[in-house]
Amino acid sequence: MTFGQNLQENRKRLKLSQEALANQLYVTRQSVSQWENDRTMPSVDLLLKLSEIFDTSVDALLGKPETESIPQPAAQADILRDRRKIRDAMRYYLATTTVVLFSLAVLTLGIAAVLSLFNGNIYSPELTARRSDMINVYPINVYLYLFYAAACAAAGTVTLVLRIIASRKAVRFGSGHSSRLRFFYDHMEIMEDGAEPLSLFYPNIKRITETDSYFVFTMQNRARLCIEKSAVEGSAEELGKLLKTSKRYVSRSLYTVPAHAGTVKRCLLRCFRDFLFTATFALPSLTSLIFALLCFILTGHQAARVLIWLVPFLAAAAETALGIVFTLRHIKAKRMIIAGGVMLLLLVPFNLVYHVNPLYRWQDDRITAEDFQDYMEAHGLIVDNTIKGRQETFITSCLTAHPANNAYEIRFMEFDRHSGDYGLFSAHKTCGGLFSEIYSMPRRNTVYTSYDLGFKKFFTENTNTHYSYVSLNEYSIICFTVDPEKQGAVQEVLHDWELQRPY
Repeated sequence: MTFGQNLQENRKRLKLSQEALANQLYVTRQSVSQWENDRTMPSVDLLLKLSEIFDTSVDALLGKPETESIPQPAAQADILRDRRKIRDAMRYYLATTTVVLFSLAVLTLGIAAVLSLFNGNIYSPELTARRSDMINVYPINVYLYLFYAAACAAAGTVTLVLRIIASRKAVRFGSGHSSRLRFFYDHMEIMEDGAEPLSLFYPNIKRITETDSYFVFTMQNRARLCIEKSAVEGSAEELGKLLKTSKRYVSRSLYTVPAHAGTVKRCLLRCFRDFLFTATFALPSLTSLIFALLCFILTGHQAARVLIWLVPFLAAAAETALGIVFTLRHIKAKRMIIAGGVMLLLLVPFNLVYHVNPLYRWQDDRITAEDFQDYMEAHGLIVDNTIKGRQETFITSCLTAHPANNAYEIRFMEFDRHSGDYGLFSAHKTCGGLFSEIYSMPRRNTVYTSYDLGFKKFFTENTNTHYSYVSLNEYSIICFTVDPEKQGAVQEVLHDWELQRPY
């Protein structure tokens, strides 16, 4: 029977309530309740008083047989006095927190670097036409991410300093004391030369930390006692199982079975594992930015965009698989498996919302002036050549389609695809100018949809004053702005169009 069960049985034997027993001990009823539920243990003087009240021995209360007059320790070991071994034992204090913070700093810095590429990229001439909108947004994001990176790096530095301070204090304390620890099933004894043994119940220890090769005991006065597993008299594995029963126990072991890997290998594996775990949470943002940047550069390659779209899924799947491999090799990596699996589930709706529509609803073939003219004339519209007087550079054709009553007009512009980047840049600049025109119009109750895949863009805006549509397909632009009451007529004309459409 446990101590709590013995206490409850003896209390009921004397027909005492929890409150009555608490009054005799000058403690609260909640304390007695916690003792009986084996959540906490009373101090030594209270145990002696309980044995007097129940007319029994402390051993009987603790569940030990009466015949066992001299308890034998389950294990015992001398505390470490070697400075190098103490530093090795203290290596994992705040290690996970430090690695996670520095990992966040690196990942956030990477996001800032990708954003800066967007901001000053050679493939973004439309920024000149939308300077008031784009130029002011991207630098703010870059600086914000740089601030996050600096904050994470500063926090990581603080935890690193705390680790160094804790290690030095442990070295100073261990090298200056010669003590021996004896472990019993409910308490441990600290036996120091020239002093009476000090008994401590495991709940009264601030923290018990187990690493691959050491046990570290953090006392209430923040003193840290380190012992080496190989120096334990008895079974170190049985001692680990005994200490796990304490709620103060924390495992910092890298391996699930005893391993004799070197310090450098253990540190590298731990840092690599924790970095991958942290990178999982930055995966959607980072891969989305890389996706947009590569699509910005790779134009007209649908297969390449599909492969880029699969990158976050492949990364999450790779992390999950790597976590399984680690686990099979007895390396604690369940967090990697859980994080990778959860991220795979989250990436499905994330990509459906942000990537699938622009990925699969854009036409691959370039739209030519002949295609536009044939389509509009087939739908009863008149097509005029309005290229004269146009100010856009590298424009090869400009057509305007309108019904017989001139109720609205749909404009088409095509740029010189034989000029290489110059035609693309001019198309982007013109598209940006059209965006600026739409943004300058009065608006209220705005409903808009926007997709941007580098040299393929789409934007539609529906307000109380206008309905606008702009579609950029590499070297060609289709656009119109009409009154809201004419929206239905325009949509009826375009409902068979193969380009991206919001209806």
